[in-house]
Parts: sequence; structure tokens; C-alpha cells
Amino acid sequence: MSGCLFGLALICFVIGFVQLVAPDPAKRKQAAVAPAPRGEFRPAAPAPVREAVSPAAPLTTGGSVNMKLQKLDWIKVGQRIYTKHPVKGELMSHVLGRIVYAELWQQGSGPQVPWTPTGNIFAGFWLEGDLFLLNWQNRFYLLDEGVELSDAEIQRDFLPHARKFAQSNQTADVYFAYPPAMWHIDDIGKFRVEKTEGEGLRFRPGAIGRFIHATGEGGRALVVEDYEGGGGGQDTAWTGYTLVEEDIKPT
Repeated sequence: MSGCLFGLALICFVIGFVQLVAPDPAKRKQAAVAPAPRGEFRPAAPAPVREAVSPAAPLTTGGSVNMKLQKLDWIKVGQRIYTKHPVKGELMSHVLGRIVYAELWQQGSGPQVPWTPTGNIFAGFWLEGDLFLLNWQNRFYLLDEGVELSDAEIQRDFLPHARKFAQSNQTADVYFAYPPAMWHIDDIGKFRVEKTEGEGLRFRPGAIGRFIHATGEGGRALVVEDYEGGGGGQDTAWTGYTLVEEDIKPT
């Protein structure tokens, strides 16, 4: 009998001890939702934010593009080349200088819309004998006469026709007279001079200008360059003839 009483006393002691050391259920719940003390948890540093580059960012003059010429990339300053002049026949000419043009465009209309490079670049070559060989897209010109223009002459002789062509989204057949022929506008646009090398060129890298390309009877060609701001290039009306790429060969 005394043994049973001893066992019962021992069980009551154990239960009382457990209740004494165990936390209250309300306190356990409060501990579960309590935030961790400050200073014990440090989140990882955020990744650096990269600045987005807009494709319509304003054009910076004087920059360069690391792209391959679309055509005539084999012509170097100092070498000699053959060109087939429609009137004078085959000519062998020394390449005196080269100019690289970047084609520009607007993503929308309006004076506030920036002009940006299309990614296409083309070349012109100053040849001995006062010849200027120019490539633009799939067109080739051998120009043998250049007339310097004033702003007043450009506004009088060319601007109205270029504006009419532009207003038609470059689809209208626009003809105009300018000595020594009647001309049909084939293309208008804007460019930036990316690079010049050699001699005989009246341009500076970074110069921005507009162009008119036109053709006349008998393969005649007219190229008008109108530079912005002055000093970057000489406004000029070039006349000459159209060529095909096969008319231009190395010696």
C-alpha cells in the first residue's frame, strides 16, 4: 500500500514540474508571430539597375559607326580603279580621297523627332580628273561637275520640288528643270559624314546634310547636297552620269 502511494506522489510531481517549465499556450502563439529582433536579418543588396538605352536617342554628331560599307568596300585611297564613263569611255583614275556617309531617318514626322542612323553606310570617292564616284543603296553615280550653291539657290531651285516629293511619301513622279537637263527625283534623305580620308574632299566628320538624287535622259544624274549649320560641308549640285556596279573595277 505504501508503494502505491509513493508511485502516485511521483506522478503528481512530474506533472507539476512539466507545467512549471512549459510556456503558456498564449505565450507560445505570441512568440511564433513576433518579428525577429532588428539587426539579425539583412536582405541581400539589390542588383544594380542598368540604364536603358532608347533607340530613339538624339543623334550625337561626330560619332562613328563600326559597320561595313554596303558597296565598294574594296576601294582604298591611293589605288587606281577603272570606271566606265558613258561619254568618255573607260577611265583609269587614282583614288585621292574617300568620304563615308551614314544614312539617317526619323521614326516619326515633326521637328522634335530626332534623326538617328539606320545602320547603313555608303561611300563616295574623289578621283583625279575632278571626278566624284558615289554609291547610295543600289545606285552608283560618276559625277564630273560640281556647282557650289547658296541657301537662296537651294530654296529657289530645289526645295519646292523636294517638299512636293516628300509630301507624297516619296511616291510621286516629280520633275523639275535645272541646267543642263530635266530631272526626275528618285530619292531624298538625310546623312551624316562619318569619316573622311585622303585629299580633295570638302567635308568634315560630323557634318549633317540633306540630299536629292535625280536622273535625266541619257543616263544623266544630279546629286544635291545641302549641309546644315555651315562649315561642315559645301552645298553643291553635282551633275554626271549613272553607272552600274559592274562599271567600277580594280586595275
